Amino acid sequence: MPDNLSIAEIQSAFFEYRANFSEPIFAYWFERRHGEIVSTLHKALARWHVGLENVTWNQAPKNAGEILLTFGIPSLFATIQVGLGGVTMTAFNPDWSRAAELTSLFQNGLEALKKSTAQNLQSQLTTLGFHVSPTAKPFKDIVGQFVNVNALNAADAVMYGFSVYSKDYSFVIDSSGVIAGGVFIKLIRSFAPERQFEEMASALRSDEESVLQRLGLKLQ
Repeated sequence: MPDNLSIAEIQSAFFEYRANFSEPIFAYWFERRHGEIVSTLHKALARWHVGLENVTWNQAPKNAGEILLTFGIPSLFATIQVGLGGVTMTAFNPDWSRAAELTSLFQNGLEALKKSTAQNLQSQLTTLGFHVSPTAKPFKDIVGQFVNVNALNAADAVMYGFSVYSKDYSFVIDSSGVIAGGVFIKLIRSFAPERQFEEMASALRSDEESVLQRLGLKLQ
């Protein structure tokens, strides 16, 4: 890593993990077996002090896609949502100092869910988004290095942005709608069904470091 990088001031970060089941778990809901999922997950999340008040569900779903069972984990500002087709896990304002705890939480929750539903995963997708405060050098000038300003006839633009897409990974660098003069970064990566959270976290950190380096920044 270059020595002349500045520490990125990251704000309003969010992480989302989505996994699809190999098959929808219709039987566990319509045969009223969802109590098995609730019991198994509640036990698996006990060490994070998930109480009964942290377990909720959609009382009046209009269709099968709206059926959701939600576990809130206040201590980590995280949630686990189980639907008929898969699971979504989120964390708000995550930082790498909490990565080990979040990784343990999500892996334990996922293993408990797979056990209680007897389902394997079909796919896994992670999204990490965050805003970065301005640095000494304006982000317009930094991001402008990756944009053909003349071809766009946009020399007077307030900010530039760009995105890159590959088979398993994509990232976006755009103007921040939260921080004046800042940028918003979103990293999206898909993983094979057998990959563990620890492996995914390592890949995400490398992705974040790589994108920040393009902006002359590094993680703290």
